[in-house]
Amino acid sequence: MAIDPEKFRVLRQNIDEIVEMAPGNDNLNKSIADTVFGKALRETEELIDESRPPRLYVFGRSGAGKSSLINALANKQVADVGNVEPTTVESQMYHVEFPDRYASWDIVDSRGLFESVSPDGEVPADTVEFMKEDLKEYKPDVLIHVMTPDQVRAGEEDFKTVKKLRNEVKDLFPPVVYCLNKVDLHAGPGEWPPEDYESVAGDIKNNLDFVAKVLDEQNKTAFSENRPLYGYKFESDQHIGVVPAYLKQPQDYWNIETLSWLIGDFLPTNARLQFMQAQQRDELMRGMSRDLTNRFSAIATTIGAAPTSYADFPPLTAMQLFLVAMIGGFSCEEVERETVEDYVSSMGTTTLAAIGFRELARGLIQFVPGYGQAASGAVAGAGTYAVGRSAELYFFDDKIKKPSALFGQGKEYITQRNN
Repeated sequence: MAIDPEKFRVLRQNIDEIVEMAPGNDNLNKSIADTVFGKALRETEELIDESRPPRLYVFGRSGAGKSSLINALANKQVADVGNVEPTTVESQMYHVEFPDRYASWDIVDSRGLFESVSPDGEVPADTVEFMKEDLKEYKPDVLIHVMTPDQVRAGEEDFKTVKKLRNEVKDLFPPVVYCLNKVDLHAGPGEWPPEDYESVAGDIKNNLDFVAKVLDEQNKTAFSENRPLYGYKFESDQHIGVVPAYLKQPQDYWNIETLSWLIGDFLPTNARLQFMQAQQRDELMRGMSRDLTNRFSAIATTIGAAPTSYADFPPLTAMQLFLVAMIGGFSCEEVERETVEDYVSSMGTTTLAAIGFRELARGLIQFVPGYGQAASGAVAGAGTYAVGRSAELYFFDDKIKKPSALFGQGKEYITQRNN
C-alpha cells in the first residue's frame, strides 16, 4: 500500500489523460482542470507531492515501553528494546527509512526523561529544562506519552510536569497522545484478549477514565461505542486522546491500529501519507482512501450545487476517475491511467458515465423534490462517494460492486475480481 510520489507527479503533469476518459465535448473538457480539479488536486498535492517525514517525540518513564512502541508503530525493529539507566538523560533521534514504502520517519526517543523522578516525588527543574530544549531543537509534530497502568496511578506528577512545560514553552508544545502500554498487567494467566474477559476490560477502562479525569478532559469520545476499552479521543487542543496497547510481540500486538490511526489523523496533511504508508497496515491505507473519498465527495457536492454546475456532470466524472487512480495507489497499484482503465472495464463499461452520475441521478431524483441545484449537489456528492467506495472494494478486497449498487440502484451483487 504505497504511492510513488514520482508517478503521482507524472499523472499530475499528464492530467489530460484522465480528462480524456470523461464524456463530453472538447470545449467542456478543457475547463475541467481549473473548475473541478482545482481543489481536488490541491488536496492530493498537499498529501503526496508535498509529503514529508512525520516527526514523533516519545517520552515516559523507564520501563514504560517507549522502544517497543516505536517498533510497533513502525511495524519493524527500529529501536533497541531494553532497560535504560535511571541516571541517563539523553534523547536519541532515529531517522527511519522505509524505501519500499516511499516513506521515512523522524522519531525522538527522550530516553532519560523522568528517570530521576521517584513515582511520588517532585520533578526536578532540569527535567523540565531538558524537554524544553528538546522541543526547541526537534520541533515535533506530536508528543506520545507512554505509561504503564502502575505508572498512571502513581505518576500524577508526570502529568503536572507536562502541564507546567506546556505553560512555559507555549506554541512549541504540540498536543499529546497518551499510550497506556502493557495493559496485560491487568490480566491473569490465560486472560487475554481483554474483549473476552469483562474484568480485564473493566480495569483497562477504569485506567482510561482515570487519565481523562487527571487531564480534566470531560469531552471524550470512545473509538468503539460498544467497547470503550479501545480508548478515547478528546475534544481538546492540548490532548489528542488516550489509547491502551499491548506491544510485546509483533504477532500479538493489541490495539496498535487504533493508536496509529489516532496519530495519523492528527498529523499535518503533508506528514500523514509517509506515516501511514510506512506501516504496511491495510486498514490504515483503507482509511486514507475513505478519507480522500469523503473529501472529494464534499468538493463534488459543492460543485454540483453551484449555479454554474454542468448539467451532465462530465467534469465531475473525470474527478471520479482521478479518485479511482488515487485509491488504486493507496492499495499498492500503480498511480496511472491503466489502473483506472482496469477498474472501469471490470465494472462492465468503457467510462464511468454509465455507472456513476447518470444512473444515480435517476434514482435520486425521486427523493429530492424539485430537481435543481440541491439535487445536482446531492447527485454529485453521492456519485463520487459511491465510486470511491466501489474502488475501495475493488482494489483492497478484490471484489466488484458497481457504484449504483451501493445506493440500492440496479442489481445488488458483489463478484470476485479476477487477478
